[in-house]
Amino acid sequence: MKTSGDVTIVGAGPVGLLLASELALQGMRTTVLERLTSQADTIKAGMLSGRSFQMLAMRGLGPAITAASEAEIARLAWYRRSTGHFAGLFKLDGLDLVMLSQQALERVLEARALELGVEIRRGVEVTDLDFGTDYVVGCDGGRSTVRKLAGIDFPGTGPSLTGYQAVVDLEGDLDRGWNYTPTGVYASGPMQGRIMMIEYSGPPATREVNREILEASLRRVSGRDVRITAVHTATVWTDNTRQAATYRKGNVLLAGDAAHVHSPFGGQGLNLGLQDALNLGWKLATGDSELIDTYTTERHPVAERVLRNTMAQVALSRPDPQSRELHSLFSDLLDLREVKSRISAMIQGTDIRYDTGCDHPLAGTFVPDLDLSDGKGTSIVLDGLEATVRPDGYISRIGP
Repeated sequence: MKTSGDVTIVGAGPVGLLLASELALQGMRTTVLERLTSQADTIKAGMLSGRSFQMLAMRGLGPAITAASEAEIARLAWYRRSTGHFAGLFKLDGLDLVMLSQQALERVLEARALELGVEIRRGVEVTDLDFGTDYVVGCDGGRSTVRKLAGIDFPGTGPSLTGYQAVVDLEGDLDRGWNYTPTGVYASGPMQGRIMMIEYSGPPATREVNREILEASLRRVSGRDVRITAVHTATVWTDNTRQAATYRKGNVLLAGDAAHVHSPFGGQGLNLGLQDALNLGWKLATGDSELIDTYTTERHPVAERVLRNTMAQVALSRPDPQSRELHSLFSDLLDLREVKSRISAMIQGTDIRYDTGCDHPLAGTFVPDLDLSDGKGTSIVLDGLEATVRPDGYISRIGP
């Protein structure tokens, strides 16, 4: 099929919508193709990292995101502000997370994309890459059709567990927060009826999720006499951990889950994808092939580190006695200031520093609280020196 425009984005999730807006800010004609005819209501990510919020706020999206977050918090049965967790250990510090469902974020990002003139075409399934466009970007999830059609390798490790997330009507009592048991992990909250279960007996036998499957898993893991009377939304997930060998092959690029998949431990996936989009958009708009290649150079190691730490969290969370002792030891280590600081920065992505070819210690780091709503870079003064800030908020150079 053919479509007009300089860039065709496949996938209208948050990553695809944000990338479309980024390209539109740079004056590129952008079309987004989405297989689904309407927004999916499947339970997905529920938090933005503080760094992701800062980066979206620099584009002027702060008020809309804050309003959407406050509306969701007002409907919660209980809410505890958090800076994140590592393997269920809520001991991190630093930037506060922003409570926001992926669906609410998508609505904010879709409104911005439409405002900027992006064309969004729903109910379109991609079967080949002959678009007649300058670039194709796959933002179409872990089973990415674009990645497969482009022949980009996706190496990694297969699944070893079965996880469920759901919003249900429940009869019986569950303890709030994360709970470790001899048979797995379960969590309850923060929204009324939201549950999570993890069983470490291998991957799911089926991708089907229904009331009976959820109730049986919850009873096995929690050991409680509970009953699920209705299921509002549910999904099954695993710790399948894979990363694209490259994020670019010719005029085809990947972002978000199309480029990397991992377990949801630490809530890093959505933020990783959003920051992919903010890194790629301005580079792609230049048409400079060498600069576009730095998208893979910069973002591949960031995702690789997320894959490693999520695998470590899976290992720490297993119910066998040795893993429980390891979890206890790691909990003690997180009480040490240096360890807490390092793990917090890793999970929240606040320690990212890109190699920009400048040896100043602040080169390649992010500058918060800048107004870059026009999608352009800027110059600021740091320690009496002029600093050049890229459109994604990272310093490219500092010098006289």
